[in-house]
Amino acid sequence: MTRRAVLPALAVLRLHLACGLALLTRLPVDWLLPASYRGGADTQPPPPWPLGRSIWCWPLIGGGVGAVTGCVLVLLHRVHMPPLVAACMALAAQTLLSGALHEDGLADMADAAGGRTRERRLEIMRDSHIGSFGTSALCLAFGIRVAALAALAVQPGKVGMISCILAGVLGRAAMLVLPARLPPARTDGLARALSPLPRAPLGVALASAGALTLWLMTLWGENWTKEWATGTHPTALSLTLAPIIAACLGVIGMAWAARRLLGGYTGDVLGACVVVVECLVLATFAALAA
Repeated sequence: MTRRAVLPALAVLRLHLACGLALLTRLPVDWLLPASYRGGADTQPPPPWPLGRSIWCWPLIGGGVGAVTGCVLVLLHRVHMPPLVAACMALAAQTLLSGALHEDGLADMADAAGGRTRERRLEIMRDSHIGSFGTSALCLAFGIRVAALAALAVQPGKVGMISCILAGVLGRAAMLVLPARLPPARTDGLARALSPLPRAPLGVALASAGALTLWLMTLWGENWTKEWATGTHPTALSLTLAPIIAACLGVIGMAWAARRLLGGYTGDVLGACVVVVECLVLATFAALAA
C-alpha cells in the first residue's frame, strides 16, 4: 500500500486543494501538503500529485480568484476611483494572482492558429515567443474584460462582485468540459495528466458550479426587482440563462477550434478557454446591467 493510499480523508482534501491552487494561482501551498509530499531528508520521491482527482475544487478556486477581482473593483470604485482605472487595477490583481497562466495559453493558441499543419501548430505552442496573433488576442481579451468591469463597477449593490465571482466559477468549470470531450493532443504535459478525466470529481465540479451559479444569480437579480416589476429589465429566466449560454458558446467554440487545429486539447487550450469564457460572461453581465 502506497503512502497516498493511507492518507486520511482530510489530508486528501487538503492535497487536492493544494493541487488546484498550485495550478490555478501563485499562492503558496506547502502548508496544505501532507508530510509525504513536502520532501526533506527522506530520499524516497514523493507520490505523484493527483491532479485529475483535484478538479472538483477548480470552479471553487476560480470563484475565489473572481472574489479577489470583485473586491478590488468595488473597493476602488467606492473610494472614488474612476471606473476604468478601477477595472484595470482589478484585472491587474487577478492577473498577478493567477500568474497570467490562462493568458499565456490564449496567446499560444492564437499564435498556433497561423500554422499550416497540426504538428507545426503544436510546435508553435511550445515556443516561448509571442507573435502578432497572440498579441492581438491578449489585447482584445484584456480590453473586453476591462470594458465590462468598468461598466459593472458603477452598478448598484453586489452586481460587480457577483459578476466577477461567477465569471471565475464558469471559466474554470468550462475548462473541464474540454478534456471530458476531447482526446489529448500530446502524450505529455497537463493534457496527459488529465486523461482520462475522473468522472466523479468532474460531476462534483460541474454540480458545485451549477449550484453556485443559480444561488449567485438569485442574489444578482435582487438588485433589479423594481425593474422586473415595471418591465424595464430582462426576466429572471433570461437573467439566469444568459451567462450560462455565454459560457456554453465559449466552450463549444474552443472545442471546435481545438479539434480542428490540434486534434485535441492541451494545457494552453484549457487556459485559453478560461479567458474566452470570462470575456463572454463578463460582457453578458455588463449587457444585462446596462
